[in-house]
Amino acid sequence: MRELLMTMAVLAGAALPVQAAINGQFRGLLGSPVLTSFISFLMGTLVLATIHFGVMGGALPSLATLARTSPWMWLGGPLGTLFVLAAIIVTPKIGAANMIGLVIAGQLCMALLLDHFGWIGLPGREVNTLRLIGAGLLVVGALLITRN
Repeated sequence: MRELLMTMAVLAGAALPVQAAINGQFRGLLGSPVLTSFISFLMGTLVLATIHFGVMGGALPSLATLARTSPWMWLGGPLGTLFVLAAIIVTPKIGAANMIGLVIAGQLCMALLLDHFGWIGLPGREVNTLRLIGAGLLVVGALLITRN
């Protein structure tokens, strides 16, 4: 199961530069990064709705369930929007490799903090020397990629 999850993570990561490149080209036709982001999220919403309601036979949550959520739980969508909008603006200007390298550096630094402090309900995972060295190498790699 671990290998399947790791493969899924790699495939999701591989999809990001493809998504950024596609959306960058789409923005070139539409002219607006905000409209491009909106259409991107609309298409994603349609796919997810089809899977949830059509394929899986899922239902909407009850109002009682929604009332039990914390306000911060609703930030996932806006944070995804931030990534997509930034990628649409940045990728055509600096290239997919530079953008993704810098995204990975930012993701890893935040992920280490989330893990170390157990924020947002994650189990705490200490940031030890090996993890810091690994993160440092990835950050250095991202910086080297942007030096062209």
